[in-house]
Amino acid sequence: MERKPVSDPALAALGTFQGNIERNAGIRQQALDHNLGRNLRVCKLLAYLALLRQAGVKVSGAVECIAAIRQNFSSSRNMQSMGLPMGTMQAAHFLPGQLEIGGREVWWLATSTETRTQMEFLFAEVEHLPLAFNQADSAAEAKGKAVGLCAALVQACNEVLQEPFATKPAIGKIASELVRAGNNAWHRHALIALENAARSKAGKPGIPPLKGNSFEGYTPESISARSTASASQWNRDESLGILNCYIEDQQRSTWQWAAGRFQGALRDVESKFKG
Repeated sequence: MERKPVSDPALAALGTFQGNIERNAGIRQQALDHNLGRNLRVCKLLAYLALLRQAGVKVSGAVECIAAIRQNFSSSRNMQSMGLPMGTMQAAHFLPGQLEIGGREVWWLATSTETRTQMEFLFAEVEHLPLAFNQADSAAEAKGKAVGLCAALVQACNEVLQEPFATKPAIGKIASELVRAGNNAWHRHALIALENAARSKAGKPGIPPLKGNSFEGYTPESISARSTASASQWNRDESLGILNCYIEDQQRSTWQWAAGRFQGALRDVESKFKG
């Protein structure tokens, strides 16, 4: 599918600029940061939905998560970091897919151009990551299935759209109980999705283990088997490691944790919301 930049020229330029930012971190830290970025953007999306509902926007139709159609930038095959080749890189989306309600992109629920473009930008945000990240993400997203990050995002958004108000706050102030309900659903179902994806990856052939030990040496047969392992076997092991890091991060991402960590981001949503 051909990916398109966001429609707002200023945000499109910002997205392109983000693609020029170099990040120097190991796979584990990249995985923890990517999952954190995913949770942040889910929380912001839920906040926008809560504000739209509070503003009286009528929502009808099924909520669906489909393949992404917006992307801020693409990764080059010849990327470098600190002057050194980075290997095969791809632009990895933070959100698991594009959200539609009643067959239309979710940002069209907003009446103001400002709010629409801010919501649209969330779905276009990507970062340069090694190929194994998109393989791990695809396994976890499980598009079209009942259990996966795509399904988790749908369940989270449905919670926001259906949760009753305890006390309806002033227009422009986020109803925290709506976001809390959505984040609780996301936290629970996303963790299940990641664990399912890890189990599935673990059941596939990986890199053959070395036999022997570092003191007496490893058997020539195990060294040969490992050195001739296929790219898919190496990618399987990297993807599984990434998924395990995602799980580690997701386990702590309860609403209590998110409400404190993402407080500034939620205030930013309130300040940019125009209806």
